[in-house]
Amino acid sequence: MVRHALKADARAIASLAHQLLTYENSLDRSMGELTSWASSPSEILKQMRQPNLRFFVAERGGEIVGYIKVMVIGVRLSRTEIGFWRWTIGVIDQTARDIFNLIFRRPRKNVEQFGGYIAGLYVDPGVRRSGAGAQLVDTAESWLRNHGIPTCDLHVLFANQAARRFWEARGYLPLAVGLRKPLGNLNRAGRY
Repeated sequence: MVRHALKADARAIASLAHQLLTYENSLDRSMGELTSWASSPSEILKQMRQPNLRFFVAERGGEIVGYIKVMVIGVRLSRTEIGFWRWTIGVIDQTARDIFNLIFRRPRKNVEQFGGYIAGLYVDPGVRRSGAGAQLVDTAESWLRNHGIPTCDLHVLFANQAARRFWEARGYLPLAVGLRKPLGNLNRAGRY
């Protein structure tokens, strides 16, 4: 079963997010060290309050076994779509960003982005190939469609071949290739 995430789910989502980040870090050590807050329950709760972001969870036997994090970029959802408090937080957040950018004369964007973005998907390895991942993706895409969003982007590590196959099987096509060159300088952890 897939459902909208609740505040009470933050600890379980954080645990799954930590597993995802640890796995991705094992595929590419040049990513750097994980921050302590990256997959903390408090960070998940903070993200849950964002007006254009949603978490959905997959449950099996009353246990959360997967999650997806999806967001709308470049569109402010209406007060009726997201509720008064989320809408208010969004207005305050955007106003603060606009003031900060004006005061510090930050450069303007060259392109205004618009669309959906999947910022994370993880399913516990013990329940993979059960359809949980596909259900999470379908739910996230439906949420985006219901808000009039015509496209959805995501990033996947090139080294994660299983994830690339998963996404391509769902109709996601390669859009860009990020490249990195190790320059031979070691970071504080002794890695490139």
